[in-house]
Amino acid sequence: MRLGTGKRIITPKKPVRLCGYATRRDVFDGVLEDIYLRVHYQEYKNNTVVFIYGDLLWWNSEFVMAARKEAAEAAGLPMDSIFFVASHNHSGPGTGTTFIPQLETMDIDYVDWLKNQVIEAVMEAKGNLEKVTAIRHDGTCDCNVFRRAKDDQGKIAMKPNYQVNADKRLTVVSYQRTDGSIKGFMFHYPCHANLSDGNQVHPDYPGIALGMLDDYYKGSVSLFLQGCTADIRPNSVLGNRFVPCDFEHVKMFAQEFFDSCKHAILSKGIRIGDDIEIRHGKGKIPLTQDFSLKDLEEEAQTDEAVRQWLTKVKEKDLRPYEVMEISKIRFGSQLSIFTFNAEVSQYYAEYARTIDPTAICAGYTNGMIGYICTANQIKEGGYEPVGSARYFALAGTYKEEIETIIHQMIERL
Repeated sequence: MRLGTGKRIITPKKPVRLCGYATRRDVFDGVLEDIYLRVHYQEYKNNTVVFIYGDLLWWNSEFVMAARKEAAEAAGLPMDSIFFVASHNHSGPGTGTTFIPQLETMDIDYVDWLKNQVIEAVMEAKGNLEKVTAIRHDGTCDCNVFRRAKDDQGKIAMKPNYQVNADKRLTVVSYQRTDGSIKGFMFHYPCHANLSDGNQVHPDYPGIALGMLDDYYKGSVSLFLQGCTADIRPNSVLGNRFVPCDFEHVKMFAQEFFDSCKHAILSKGIRIGDDIEIRHGKGKIPLTQDFSLKDLEEEAQTDEAVRQWLTKVKEKDLRPYEVMEISKIRFGSQLSIFTFNAEVSQYYAEYARTIDPTAICAGYTNGMIGYICTANQIKEGGYEPVGSARYFALAGTYKEEIETIIHQMIERL
């Protein structure tokens, strides 16, 4: 195979509002560390795949629709060979307006500029293709914790739960030039990038660790695939609650992750083949709509969040479903990547491994349609299946039957 890489700083040149916390209403206060766009242009014997990574919360679906088309035209590739992936960094700017403004807003000048950076980085990567060998390394990292637990009233709260195992798998793909030097890495790990809730720009632990790797392996450009982390969070805990970190502690967390990555890289790896196959699937996943529109319109007069939500769902004609997109990229016989346009429970990654033991699963890819929980988690309630629905402008909450639908989509791929 051949690999080309591109890299751009995408820190906004003027203060804009950051994305991910409704409590942050104003533009950012400062920049603690630049955020980046990173591109891997991977050319195989029979196909090409392009990964466009950002130190962002996600790539909003409306941004992906426009930028994916332009990137495909510029590179002379089909749109379905391009994958926009994000670290789920809660300290970066928004890229769309499909959710309620309390969760995400965008600056049109920044988004237009960002789209240009995407095209430039893709073409840069296409222009420096080099022959490489891809090696898969498997390790573990103990930085995360399951984040759903019952409170004193028996309700599900966002709390650390050490009684439930969090997915600790760390997967690294190294791309080695013919002289043995490193062209880049691809890292995969499931853990929210929400260590800090301050109002400053920085790339959180994944982006900081990527910068460390670029420095350690001179001339390399690496990227990060966020795993199925809807129910997994960084192990930043005081007592029985999660606590935000200052930037010094974010860097300490990134160092721990970096060390785990280096340890995995030093392990014996398995060569990945020089052919790939890309498959795509789409399916409607249904919503429960157990609300009265009349009651909500009355509530919206005094509740700003309800007003914002109602405005958004009316724009979608209160449709009783969202469209799930799952893709599978098979690399030889040693690696498959399932991608989801959503924030997905770790149990779907576990299920994918029962179908394909070589599989890793990446969320926040080519758009975002909210939290995708299991049938049991939907039944239990809590923030992910219920409390988040209005932030994501869902015209209801996902039905328990989505688990079966998604399992079937994975099986077909």
